[in-house]
This record gives sequence, C-alpha cells and structure tokens, in this order.
Amino acid sequence: MSKIKKLLLIAPPSDVIYGTYKALYRKGFLNPPIHLCYVAASAEAAGHKATILDGDAERLTISDIIQTIKQCSPHLIGITSTSIDFWVAAEIIIQIKTIFPYIPVILGGIHINIFGIKVLEKHYAIDFGCVGDGEHLIVELLDKLEDGIPAYSSIKGLIYRDGDQVIQNPYREINRNLDCYPFPSRHLLKNELYYRSVPYRGYQQTTAVMSSRGCPFRCVYCAVEKITGGKQVRIRSAQNVLEELTFIVKKLHIQHVAFNDDCLTLDKSRIVELCEGILQRNLQFTWEGLSRADLVDSHILKKMKQAGLVRISYGIESGNPNILKTLRKEETLDQITEAFRITKEAGIVTRGSIILGVPYENRKTIKQTLDFVNHLKGLDQLVVNVLQPYPGTKVREMILNGEGGACYLGDTDSFYSLQRFGSSSVSVNDLSPRDLVFFQKWGFLSFYFRPKIFLNNLRISGYKAFIQDGIGFMRSILGI
Repeated sequence: MSKIKKLLLIAPPSDVIYGTYKALYRKGFLNPPIHLCYVAASAEAAGHKATILDGDAERLTISDIIQTIKQCSPHLIGITSTSIDFWVAAEIIIQIKTIFPYIPVILGGIHINIFGIKVLEKHYAIDFGCVGDGEHLIVELLDKLEDGIPAYSSIKGLIYRDGDQVIQNPYREINRNLDCYPFPSRHLLKNELYYRSVPYRGYQQTTAVMSSRGCPFRCVYCAVEKITGGKQVRIRSAQNVLEELTFIVKKLHIQHVAFNDDCLTLDKSRIVELCEGILQRNLQFTWEGLSRADLVDSHILKKMKQAGLVRISYGIESGNPNILKTLRKEETLDQITEAFRITKEAGIVTRGSIILGVPYENRKTIKQTLDFVNHLKGLDQLVVNVLQPYPGTKVREMILNGEGGACYLGDTDSFYSLQRFGSSSVSVNDLSPRDLVFFQKWGFLSFYFRPKIFLNNLRISGYKAFIQDGIGFMRSILGI
C-alpha cells in the first residue's frame, strides 16, 4: 500500500439557499453530510486518515476552515457543493489555494456532476473534479497522488489538469452493490449538533441514513437525469441497513433517524423486511422519510408505524391537475388525498410540500393549490416552495424558453439568486417575483394559523419545541 494520506472533507455552509428562512431550516431540516461520511469511510478503510468539517452545523467561517487546514496539514482537500451554493465553495477554494497552493483540492457533488469539465475550465483554483460515486475514486486518487499526472489517467470519473489542459476521464461504472461500501464515518462528525423536533418527543439528536440511491421518476424540477447514475435506482439490502441502524441505536445511542432516500417505499417488500427486522432486533428509535402518494398503502404504513415511523413527507406540489402534468409528477389529486387519509389513519404525522411559480401558473392555480392543502384531511405540516430553475432540470429549459408564460429574470450565468425561500427569479403570467414571495408567506400563514392546525402542531411538538420552532418560523416569515 502507498503512504498514508490525510484527507480533509468540507461541506460548505449551504443555508444560503434558504434565504430568509435560515432559522426554519436550522431547526427542522439540518442533516449531517452523510455523502462525505461515505467517502471518508472508504478512505479510512484503505488505511488513510480523514477529517470532516460541516459548515452549516459548526457555523464555520473561512477563517475556521483555514485554521483547521493549518492544524491537520491534509494531503488532499475535498469540497462538495450543489449549483446554488457553488459560489460559497468557490470562495472557500480560492482562499485555500491562496494560502496553501501546494494542497490539491477536489470538487464533488451535484454541480460538478452536471457541468463536468466546464467547472475546472472556468475555475482555475480547482485541481480535480469527481463525477459519479466518490468512494472508490477518492481512494485511488489518494494512492496515486504522489505519482502525478500520468497516473491520473487511469482513475475513472476523475477530472484533472495536465498543464493548461483539463481532461475528463471516462465515467466510472455504476456500482450497483451498495452493501459493499463501509458504513458512513459518523465518528468524524459532531453528532450532538444534529437534532430536530420529533413528533411527540421534542428535540432529539438525529442522524441520516441512505438506504438507496437514485430515482426513476421524471419530475421537471429535479436534476436527477443529469447526474451520473441518478436514474439508476440502487437499493441496499434490508440486512445491511439493519446492521447500520443497530450501530446507530446501540453504539451511538442516537434515537431518531431521517432517511435521505428520494423515495423510501420504492421497493415495498424490502421496507416490510426492514420493519420486521427492526422489530425482531428490538431497536428502540423513531424515524422519518420521504415517499410518493402512489407508492404507499394501508398495510405498509401500519407496518412502518409499528417499527417506529413517526413522520412521512409527500410531495403534493400543486392542487391543479394541469400543473401536476406540467411537473410530470405522474400522480393524481385523488391519489394524494387517499395517501394522506390512510397515513393519518395509521397514526403517522404527515408533511407535504407544494411548489408555486410553475410554468402555466397563475393566481387562479395558486389559489387552487392553497385551497387544496388547506382542505386536505390528514395533512399536519406544510412546506411552501417557490419554484427556481435549477441547473440540470427540465423546468429550467422550459422557463428559459418562455414556456407557459414563464420568464427568467436572473443572470443565466449565475445561480446565486436561486433561493427556494423568500425570493424568486421567475415571473409567470400574472405573477411577478414579488407576488410569488407573497404567496409563499401567505401559504405558510394561512395553513398554520388555522386554530385546528395550530393546536394540532402544539400537540405534536410539545410546548418547548413548539415555541422554539414557532420563533424560527416567524423569524423566517419576517426575514429577521
């Protein structure tokens, strides 16, 4: 084996994408960078050393990051970013390379997967790019780091520099066997910083689990089709997930898990096996995740509830059938209504999300959406999003082409303005960006300030969490 290397992985502060809703994000949606934990685990399994910095959870400044680099003297620095927070990552990288020009930096995440070689051609401070899964790539790069440019050509999925030329190697074959990866290196995180309000339990320390990767659906607001391997659904075995859950509950003593799967119930038989395993092992913890209205039924929901599921989130997106078709959601309002009914019947807290500002949207369709969610029986909690044309999405093409009365008002070369909350870069028909921001606030207020919903969430959260969540909610709405 080659010389032991030190790897520093950084998740830059990403709360910028939540705009004025940062306080709400930090209280209810903060997740550990589990993807970096996977990369770190592979590096450690190969005998290298790893450190992880989470800009959001640790509230890190660039000075904090620089100080850590001075202390640990890494051989390689890895940074992940989406397109929306790439400007933050780029600023960090520039500062790092100014002070430590001899330490190579590799960029991973959604942004580099969408734009590939173009990112390094435009941003000279970035030495490498990772396209596709990073677990095996990072080990190969660490092992060959001292061998230089000729050795890099054999690392599939790597983008690198050869003098003034930027080279993108062939794609790495998609690894369908996720069970082969070591469990995420959670010991590198400050796990006590990750918590959220858990139904009927108040604030609980929380971690994230990914039991699958990829999504087969074609929703126009998602960039999965442009991400390497994104359309290929890869599912871990129930036994492999159970081993990880056992470690989390019995070794780390974490009592709440947020599943980060795009759709948790895509393989119903596996979820049933997982639930039965949780019960057989007597794992005492609560959990939550995301699914689709057309992929749940009473049997599976009751089984999940029995195994500790306390909250499930569904993408409602719109209360107008034509807008749902525009979004290529492939669900009906009847299916959505039924899913919330049977979920509530199973005793599970529900969260739904909607999107405002879709092509073909107007004041009438927004009113239909808000009326739909405000009369949707079984909906406990609501997230109101303003549509933003993210890079790699079909809806970005639609908006840039003016489809459905939509008009993009931002800078097409910059993604800084693409914040989902408190701002809009799009006008559509009779709706200006200011109108869309107003309806986002009105959507939150009109839903949560109904007496029945207000009291229901007080009961779900408990007084302490309810007051703290409420403060975060009002700060977000008021932009303070």
